[in-house]
Amino acid sequence: MAEHALKCTSLDNPKRDNILQSVATLQAEIAKKRCHVSKLPIELLTLVFEIASILPVDEGNSGTMHGYLGGRRNPRLGYDVSRVCRYWRRAALEYPPIWRTLVLGNRKPSGKVQLWASRTGGNIEELIIRPGIHRHLLKEAIPVIVKHVTSPPRIVRCSVEEWDLLEDAVYPRPTRPTELNITAEGNQRTLVPHLGGTGLQSLALDWVFIPWDGDGHSFSDLKFLKLISPMLMNGHHELFIERLAEAQNLETLIIARDPIQLITPTPTGQIRTTYASLANLRFLELSRFADDSLQAIFSRFDFPLLEVLHLEGVTRACASLRTIRRRLPPPPDPDVMEAELVPSALRTLRLRGCTFDTKDLVETLGSHCGELEILEISGAGMEINPLVEALAGDRRPAAICPHVKEFNFSRSPTLTGAPLKSLVKSRIPSDDQGKQSDIRSLIIDGCPKVESQLLPWLWQKVKRGSCVYETGKEIRKTRR
Repeated sequence: MAEHALKCTSLDNPKRDNILQSVATLQAEIAKKRCHVSKLPIELLTLVFEIASILPVDEGNSGTMHGYLGGRRNPRLGYDVSRVCRYWRRAALEYPPIWRTLVLGNRKPSGKVQLWASRTGGNIEELIIRPGIHRHLLKEAIPVIVKHVTSPPRIVRCSVEEWDLLEDAVYPRPTRPTELNITAEGNQRTLVPHLGGTGLQSLALDWVFIPWDGDGHSFSDLKFLKLISPMLMNGHHELFIERLAEAQNLETLIIARDPIQLITPTPTGQIRTTYASLANLRFLELSRFADDSLQAIFSRFDFPLLEVLHLEGVTRACASLRTIRRRLPPPPDPDVMEAELVPSALRTLRLRGCTFDTKDLVETLGSHCGELEILEISGAGMEINPLVEALAGDRRPAAICPHVKEFNFSRSPTLTGAPLKSLVKSRIPSDDQGKQSDIRSLIIDGCPKVESQLLPWLWQKVKRGSCVYETGKEIRKTRR
């Protein structure tokens, strides 16, 4: 309309200058409101898509075998970015990597396989089967996968029944996906997959029981292993120890025990594996273990390179911590000279909802965890102030764990402000008390005895802090 108005206005018309000025003003306003991302070259925009497709990584899933920097890909990114504008949609459709995660449900799975295969050139990396998919729809989609997908997806997430259908049709032996995540639907089910094969590096079993004996399973190539409620009762833990001892390439191990399963110590005469070393293990997470159950399994393992340890819901956490941290001497070898066994430098320790004696924990941290950089002790119902004082060096010749930069004391109802202030002061360089402390992070959520008047001073001295006394959900629960 502006161009038409200028054409209809003669050059000597006094209103022409006003029209030109109005057009320039409108163009400037439009330029301000336009999306600057759309001005990026398509190569840079697709790079933004690639970075955005990676889900955040926490230490609990840092061992996953795919994605950028170990993270999982967001399966919805292709949908989201293609609905922003035409330019983004065109860029998304021309960039195959963001379509390489295929999620199949009850809505036309066969047609979706063909569409995704056309967008990626048949290169599907991850296959996710939604829970509750109708069996006949999946049976119809499997031949389409075999026809249009150039090579079997290297990442599979499905249930027991769905893996039974996929295994023989899509993964003829000895081919296996790189990462396999199998969950049980409804009641507990026993799965007897032939996990032996080539290429399987990451295995996650959720409420799925597999027999630990026999030649149908192999853990020798695994780098990541996650087991939720594995079969460990009635002597099965001995077979599990033998199988786990084979996993010499394992880097991440996550086990959540079913509290109903009682693990009884094995009589000395029936112990078949007395020593096993997981020489490459960096990350270990154990949940819902009583101390005697943990001792029955892990007292025979040596973790020479362990860097990250998570214990959740573990009773007598100090004894368990010492068991995991101690170095076990290997069986004597007459051809090898004995060397001094030095504990590895544990960098991260998280104790969540564990029971412990505070004095014992102080001594254990001081003697076994001197190189810690991240320390979390959350959900502790016992007295925790003496521990924080020991970390600050109060009433001791020197502070324990002097290299810790990140603290998390969330959900500690006994924690008060005075020990916290001493801890922060102890990490401030002595030459200038006006500087910030060396603490990068201090999280004290759910600690009602920490005085609110102290918080402004704390947040001046630490780089990142959080103190949420109660969440909205907790407040509503209290009012009821």
